[in-house]
Amino acid sequence: MKQGDVINGYEILKDFTVVGAGLSKWTFAAKDGREYFLKEFLSPTYPDDDAPGSETTKARKRRRCAAFEAHHRSIQEATRPVSSLGGNLIVTLDFFRWGAKYYKVTEKVDVGDGFDSADVAALDFDDQLVIFKSVAHSVKVLHDLRIVHGDLKPSNVLIKRTTLAYTAKLIDFDSSYVAGEPPPPDEIVGTMNYYSPELVAYIQAGDAAEPARLGVAADVFALGLIFAEHLTGALPTYDRDRYRYPSIAVREGAVLRPADNPAPPELNDLVARMLLLGPAARPTIAEVHATLLQIGRDGPRPATPPPSSAPAAPSALRGKGLRTATRPAAPGFATETRPAPAAPPPAVADAAVPAPGSVTPAPAPTEAAPPGPAATAEAAPPTPAPAAPGPAEPEAAPVEEEGEAPASSLRGSLLRQVRERDPE
Repeated sequence: MKQGDVINGYEILKDFTVVGAGLSKWTFAAKDGREYFLKEFLSPTYPDDDAPGSETTKARKRRRCAAFEAHHRSIQEATRPVSSLGGNLIVTLDFFRWGAKYYKVTEKVDVGDGFDSADVAALDFDDQLVIFKSVAHSVKVLHDLRIVHGDLKPSNVLIKRTTLAYTAKLIDFDSSYVAGEPPPPDEIVGTMNYYSPELVAYIQAGDAAEPARLGVAADVFALGLIFAEHLTGALPTYDRDRYRYPSIAVREGAVLRPADNPAPPELNDLVARMLLLGPAARPTIAEVHATLLQIGRDGPRPATPPPSSAPAAPSALRGKGLRTATRPAAPGFATETRPAPAAPPPAVADAAVPAPGSVTPAPAPTEAAPPGPAATAEAAPPTPAPAAPGPAEPEAAPVEEEGEAPASSLRGSLLRQVRERDPE
């Protein structure tokens, strides 16, 4: 497929571009006078009757395709009541198969210059707080539906500058699942830097894994890492010579909290609790959101100067639309650990959640779905006024973190890291 071709009624506006590790391709497409983001999945591919291979092989591939399609449609249907064009949840609007390939359609988000964690850390605290509340509210909407995002990381939080404030949009629900019902361990795809300790345990267990132990608290851990980066420009302090990933450091007894920064102590304490080992010991996303709202009601805080080790945000970024981007590898950090136990402590289980009922395929997007009860159960952070018309902002291209990998390489890499610390 190339520019000018039409897929299921969507006209391709530019040739497809391969994303990151080569798991998908993306482009922009138009339908009914509106532009969308269009993603093509490179796997699985549906074998038709004329495809090569035995009937047994084709039947196996079709079963995999059926499971893949059912998963994406179930998440699309579950998020339909809380999604609307222009909202902060950029969820799937349309999902379909065209020939042998599967495609996903989402809202096209216009953003501006790259904006990384060091840039967020250089903002005034009041601006940081608006971003934190916006992201926490979006995750809360998901968790109210018992949906785990499954791939929270800075590049999946698109930050925009409006006339009066900042706003954050949450994207990429390809790894989402119902709490207690994650994909099989060998099908997990994502960025290991933001894995929770219980997700590491789930992957390590392989065929003996207990899906019911993996719930929404995994997102809270990943969000704690994001908040720490946005406060300081770097991940929390831990011994990177001993542990490659924060989740493994925590399983070995490390205590994670943001590096020194001028934010109020109650916010740093909140982030530290989000990074605790046991899922049940962490605050729920509702508690996170409520705490952030309370901090905001306590009155304005002094401007937050950038940490001495973090680069200051370019002045040219002020007043523009902003987008998170891939960041360089973090430098080494100071060690702050407790004595490591002989073996990783067991993760505290989340309660199993029954699967939602069957769903039906969703139609192509023609108009925004109205917000459902879950979206209005708790007031969202104040919505900034729209920006005044001006020059068009650059188009948003998807960003994949260094370290994101398909399941075939992901599980092996993570198991090697874990076994270095836990030979048994």
